[in-house]
Amino acid sequence: MPAMIQQVSTTEPATEIPGSEKQPYIVAEVPISQAESVPSVDDGSGTDSGVSSSPSSAPSLTGENGNKKTNILSLDKLSPDTGLGLGLNVELAELFAENVAAKIWKVAVRELEKENPPTSYPEYVTTSGPLANTYTMTEADFWTCGFFPGSLYALLERAMKYPSALPIPTALRPNFITQLAALSRDWAEPLHAMAKRTDTHDMSFIIQPALRMDWELTGNARSLESVLTAATSLASRFSEKVGAIRSWDDTENARYTFDNMEEDFLVIIDSMCNLDLLYYAGAHTGEQRLIDIATTHAHTVLKAIVRDDWSTYHLIDFDSKTGAIKQQLTNQGYRDWSTWSRGQAWAILGFAQTYTWTHDPVFLTAAISLADYFLTRLSQVAISGKYIHPYVPLWDFDAPAAPTPPRDSSAGMIAANGLLILHQTLLGAGRADDAVRFLAAVRRIVADTLELSLATKSAFVVPIAHPTAESGTYPTVIEVDDGRKEGEGVVVFDAILKNATANNNEFSYKIYSDHGLVYADYYFLELGNKLLRMGLL
Repeated sequence: MPAMIQQVSTTEPATEIPGSEKQPYIVAEVPISQAESVPSVDDGSGTDSGVSSSPSSAPSLTGENGNKKTNILSLDKLSPDTGLGLGLNVELAELFAENVAAKIWKVAVRELEKENPPTSYPEYVTTSGPLANTYTMTEADFWTCGFFPGSLYALLERAMKYPSALPIPTALRPNFITQLAALSRDWAEPLHAMAKRTDTHDMSFIIQPALRMDWELTGNARSLESVLTAATSLASRFSEKVGAIRSWDDTENARYTFDNMEEDFLVIIDSMCNLDLLYYAGAHTGEQRLIDIATTHAHTVLKAIVRDDWSTYHLIDFDSKTGAIKQQLTNQGYRDWSTWSRGQAWAILGFAQTYTWTHDPVFLTAAISLADYFLTRLSQVAISGKYIHPYVPLWDFDAPAAPTPPRDSSAGMIAANGLLILHQTLLGAGRADDAVRFLAAVRRIVADTLELSLATKSAFVVPIAHPTAESGTYPTVIEVDDGRKEGEGVVVFDAILKNATANNNEFSYKIYSDHGLVYADYYFLELGNKLLRMGLL
């Protein structure tokens, strides 16, 4: 019997979240001149942080009369043009430039020449130090290992389905798909062995970007089998008592240590983006349990990690024996009470994906409200006038204004992917005004990201003799900038985007910010592919 994913009407949003007191986020569009600023307060550390010091005093959501305030979302500069398709084509052209393919290609070829199959994967690109401007490679079992192969498959999808959106030199086209497919599979090969892992919740991040796409683009049954195996592995981490999938077995920083799984059950907001794997596998196999686990986990996250104002915690410590919430914390954000921007972005994308599978209006309300909170906070940054390109998110929306907080371009790209899903969902439900609003927000986020964070561009070098697939000779890539080339003062930078922040929490044993990041690039490419699939370009 096939698995059943509940189908319900999408014509009206939910007015209340069952089992919680959360109400939908209410947005009012107001002119920037009328928007109020967020006052600075003492955070208890003896210094003026420019932000609130507790959830109850976080950037105000209550008006002078003490009632819940209509939240500020200035979208006057986000309104789409009448010629929407033409505007998108022009504004977002860099999503599809030769540069993005050349960047990924260059790293893929260079690192495979060192070792094939790979035993390490690209993670981040610093702007200083001995490895400045080149990828720092991380062990193959790290949670980010699937994103670089996923980026190759994102390019392969463009090459196969949307060739006009992959502007490479004409001389390279005859063998490009064959060579790109070979590179993609070489980088994806070690991922098959990880499908049986039960020591991590990151199975969707590890497996789906490459192996699901390999199955869908090429029909490789082995890749589908690995996807289905990974889903079963992920489901093994589910606790009936907690109603959730365990995210981490343990974690440690300078502030706390969790190393006893019998006492502590750790769940992070990122987990929402691993549920897509369970729904996908459940739909393929008819295994209802996978679907039920995903839906139960989503409800638990909504109740325990999403705050009543639709901001999010990062980390929840449940009692393993009773399922009770013990602590609500951060691990990568500024403070426990603050809103880590990438965590909010994971929530937007995860709940949007969950709604597309379940059509449960509870999850649509959640995704929309989480998105509106995110966009409101971006608008507040814009209104403050303190930062250029304010729609590249601060790494944490409540981080002190001094010293200047780093950005996180990855948060913007992840959120934009979720916003595009909402755009498509709402357009299909006849809610055109909301749909257009979210597409407009995508345009602003991407435009600011391209202006602030696009790294030095790359280009293919066309060989005199055309390479052949059989020869194994790959086209060469060089860095270019305003007519200059490598060796002419151009700084080589491996990643497509700069200004990402993996972890800037002061208690972390590894703090790194303002760098290129493999999943910022992956979601940048995936965003472009979503636009193509939706026919928006």
